[in-house]
Amino acid sequence: MPQEKEEIFKKIGVDVSEDNINIDLTKTKDFFNTLQNTLQEKAETMEKDIAEGKLDLEKNVGIKVDNEHINIDLKKTKSFIEEFGKKIEHFLGEIDKVVEKIDKK
Repeated sequence: MPQEKEEIFKKIGVDVSEDNINIDLTKTKDFFNTLQNTLQEKAETMEKDIAEGKLDLEKNVGIKVDNEHINIDLKKTKSFIEEFGKKIEHFLGEIDKVVEKIDKK
């Protein structure tokens, strides 16, 4: 495994050698708690920004919400979902690669 990836794994509590995989549950738990908190903060910020009109979903996603109506531009929404899907596929592909490398060891 490249040194860079090995360092990343060690930071989250996973030590991968030729014969063993050691997981430090405390570090791993801390990593996932930090990740959860970060994602929750981002979601709360986005929710607040949407409510205050700072984030323009109409422009980026094709959805406009006001007190009386919800307007959805299906072309913009479709583009957003397709782009988002591609990003998810790429992310899952990277996870698959890491799992395959671990399986080989």
